[in-house]
Amino acid sequence: MINSDFALGLHSILLLAADKDACLTSSTLSSMLKVHPVRIRKVLSKMKNAGYIESKEGAGGGFFISCNIEKVTLKDIYTLTHDDLMKAKCHSCCPSCKIGVNIEKVLDIILSDADEKFQDYLEDYSLQKVLDKMQQM
Repeated sequence: MINSDFALGLHSILLLAADKDACLTSSTLSSMLKVHPVRIRKVLSKMKNAGYIESKEGAGGGFFISCNIEKVTLKDIYTLTHDDLMKAKCHSCCPSCKIGVNIEKVLDIILSDADEKFQDYLEDYSLQKVLDKMQQM
């Protein structure tokens, strides 16, 4: 399952990428995205550490795009903001249950494979491609 940090990170970086001259503060972004500023700063920090965005301090400061949006993909943002793979959350059951004893292990294998395929799919979409699709709508 995709966590909301992926959506926040993607939305934020697309806002910055859509206007390469934009320099937006975390407060401005949090207001636009309707999330707490601390939450958006956490996501922005990850993107800054990855080199996708930079920040400027002081008056007129904020975050701005610093990557080539034709090379950064949705997979890059996904892996940056997604802490763990899809994980089965199975309830506890009796150890003698033939299904229950192995279902979590089997689901972990299946979901890990699904996550890998999902990431391969996301790799086909650069930030530029996403912006282009949005402009067509």
